[in-house]
Amino acid sequence: MSILTKALGAFAIGALALSLAASVTAQTTQTKETVPGGPAKVKTVELKGEVIATGSTWLIARNPAGLYHIYDVKPGRKAIVDGVPKTVDQLQVGTMLTAMYTTTETPLIKRTTNITMGTVFWASPKSIIVALENGENKQYEVPAGFKFDVGDKKLEAMELKPGMKLTATRIIEEPLNVITEDIVVTGTAPKK
Repeated sequence: MSILTKALGAFAIGALALSLAASVTAQTTQTKETVPGGPAKVKTVELKGEVIATGSTWLIARNPAGLYHIYDVKPGRKAIVDGVPKTVDQLQVGTMLTAMYTTTETPLIKRTTNITMGTVFWASPKSIIVALENGENKQYEVPAGFKFDVGDKKLEAMELKPGMKLTATRIIEEPLNVITEDIVVTGTAPKK
């Protein structure tokens, strides 16, 4: 196979892909957006404890009830001790720490809107066939009581006539929660 034949084949495939992409975009317009889904929920927890032992990415603290707990600490995380930022390996045994752990849960809605345009080909009370702009005929089931906006009228499926222009808007909403965390650690070093 010659280089020219390969190049023409690649060109033909590319042209076909572009024409298919153009016909798909001609029939449906799609937009995506993320919108607020309600008020955010904020929860703050206060933890107190005395540093018993530390490593480069962990510390053991004794809480006011006398219970011991090991904490994993992200590298580079600092606590403000007596006004001075310190990494976990700079903390002295006996340092009293207070951590304010705030979690914010923000509900969002991921919304996808598809707008399809076509012409009524056939209609019955429960389904319609629409000729899309790309020439494809597509059948749609129609829920009971659904009304179509045709001009300034609201029509049921059985009132649609061949040749009527339709624009259908389909909105898909997917709820999601974004969770953020904020930790502020302050403390006082032991008195010597």
